[in-house]
Amino acid sequence: MEKLQGAKKYTLKTILFIIGMFVSCYGIAVTTRGDLGTSPISSPAYVASLVNTKITFGMATFVLNALFLAGQICILRKKFPPVQLVQLPIAFLTGVFMDLSMYLTGMLHSGAYWWNMTLVLLGSLILGLGLAIAIYANLTYMPGDGLVKVIFETTGWNFGKIKVSFDSTLVLIALAISVVGVHSVVGLREGTLVSALTVGFFADMFLRIMQYKKEDS
Repeated sequence: MEKLQGAKKYTLKTILFIIGMFVSCYGIAVTTRGDLGTSPISSPAYVASLVNTKITFGMATFVLNALFLAGQICILRKKFPPVQLVQLPIAFLTGVFMDLSMYLTGMLHSGAYWWNMTLVLLGSLILGLGLAIAIYANLTYMPGDGLVKVIFETTGWNFGKIKVSFDSTLVLIALAISVVGVHSVVGLREGTLVSALTVGFFADMFLRIMQYKKEDS
């Protein structure tokens, strides 16, 4: 009976985590449709898809997440827990969700600046919700978050500073890809900064609501 309840609980957590992943990707897609840049963690993948049109946003997202996982393995080496290899299929599924979300948001076109910024804010809100759902599931973490976590646990540096440095590095990598690839800046604008400043706030807000509802029930 206990094993059955445990399996049911794990299944529910898995479903919730997958929902969180999809909602996160959908939020990134909505932000991207505003044509003012995309979220920092997605910026290298998005810029790569613009530089090489044969590569989809989802394909580049999978490669980027696979590199995040490889980074964790390189840092931890023998201490890397094999169970965290589950992040590889998660990376693949994220890539699929990303392309699906871009398809589903195809009707959202950029226009007046106020509309574009509205899409950025709405996308950041949805992304924050997706992240909160994934965190609430308490199952595992996305490869990018996993790399930040590994750096934090290995070095003992301030987590907030590591996260800011990590996101800033990704934006710089995206900038380098853009300049080298097309000799100009594409895919990076003020929307990237807005997303960086708001997603964490929205995720924390939704997580607090979920935890409050859990305690209240």
